[in-house]
Amino acid sequence: MKEEKEFLNQYITKNEPCILALSGGPDSMCLLHLLMDIGAHVICVHINHGTRPSCDKEYEFIKKYLEKYKIPLEYAKITSYKNNKFTEEEARKFRYQKFQEVMEKYHAKYLLTAHHGDDLTETILMRILRGSTLEGYAGIKRVSNWNQQILLRPLLTRKKQEIYEYLEEHKIPYVEDETNKLDNQMRNRIRHHILPQLEKETPAYHLKMLQFSETLQEKNELIHEVIEQLRTKIEIDHRIKCKEFQKLSVNMQTAYLEQYLKEIYQEELGYLEKKHIELFRKTINNKRDSIAVDFPKNYILMKQYGWCYLKRKEKMDTFYIKLEEEVTLPNGDMVKKIPEYTEKSNFEIHLSSKKITLPLYLTTRKNGMKMAVKNLEGHKKVNDILTDKKIPKEKRDQIPILVDQNGTVLWILGVSKSKYDVRNDENYDIIYKYIKKKGTVI
Repeated sequence: MKEEKEFLNQYITKNEPCILALSGGPDSMCLLHLLMDIGAHVICVHINHGTRPSCDKEYEFIKKYLEKYKIPLEYAKITSYKNNKFTEEEARKFRYQKFQEVMEKYHAKYLLTAHHGDDLTETILMRILRGSTLEGYAGIKRVSNWNQQILLRPLLTRKKQEIYEYLEEHKIPYVEDETNKLDNQMRNRIRHHILPQLEKETPAYHLKMLQFSETLQEKNELIHEVIEQLRTKIEIDHRIKCKEFQKLSVNMQTAYLEQYLKEIYQEELGYLEKKHIELFRKTINNKRDSIAVDFPKNYILMKQYGWCYLKRKEKMDTFYIKLEEEVTLPNGDMVKKIPEYTEKSNFEIHLSSKKITLPLYLTTRKNGMKMAVKNLEGHKKVNDILTDKKIPKEKRDQIPILVDQNGTVLWILGVSKSKYDVRNDENYDIIYKYIKKKGTVI
């Protein structure tokens, strides 16, 4: 492991703390030994996933071992999972949140994980079989930026067998996760059945995969530089100008969207496949100007008014709230009664109690709702008003509407007022102001 020690010495100094994700398995125990060997100031983090009876035993093993060498241990246990079902995504989020907390506590710059060459090979093969982006096909990096810190994976140059040999040579104890022997996961099946065949064909397959990964990463960085130069013309606040995007070649469109999706999905990028990128590309190039498409992980792809963008689906429960002196809506916006006229905008309404039926209520849009728009003849559907005002489809059910006891629509807050809004020089005795929560827009 001479090369790995030289790699570590490029980054780790004896007086600077570094954080090691320690499971107690052969890989992380090997990396711990390497760090101890170079005299690193290491702090270990162990996460008990609580999924097996042996998890508690693994913690006791780690605790005892680290106490022997006076190495600090930060410990956390996952006591429950959403819907009482383990998911790797939820566990991973928990782990990296804990890593971040520990790094901040010790003011550490480096986080180390014990991913090795077989892990990289398995990841690349899985993504090839499932489909991914260029960055996804590259797998995991030996050095990468993470939350303004640096993530190091020194063992990507080693196969699992080499790690076992190192442990045996230095008589380093470890524990084994018994679920690794099962064939119930794609990663395990690749490990048990495909890697042995690669070993027969090319014993240095892991180094070939590392070289492949680094080549893809280099090409991806070049593409990223080109895309960054294009962004000022094509994109504003993660909203893509369809006409500008359509001027790009098909290959550049695909590369652009890969980068766009990476920034949106971040750690959830693995949930995307090639088909999602192609769907995104075709949506932007579609002649239709109003399209909504569901995307993985509760995202929605929106195209309207010449723009296309991806965003989280926002859920806001329907409500019907009696309007008092002051009301705070479920999304944090506020409607407040004020003593005098302050502005003419759609964020303030002035009513005469003689022309409406009290009490007043705040509610959400319902099918068929109509309003007698101020300065217009007749009634107009609320949905048509929102469309004319270019309110995105996904926001229309979130905009509060003021009605009276009879259900008469008086005000679409922040958007439009009805004929019941009274001029400043007329008689009115009710004034309400709509105050958006800081940082939000209609």
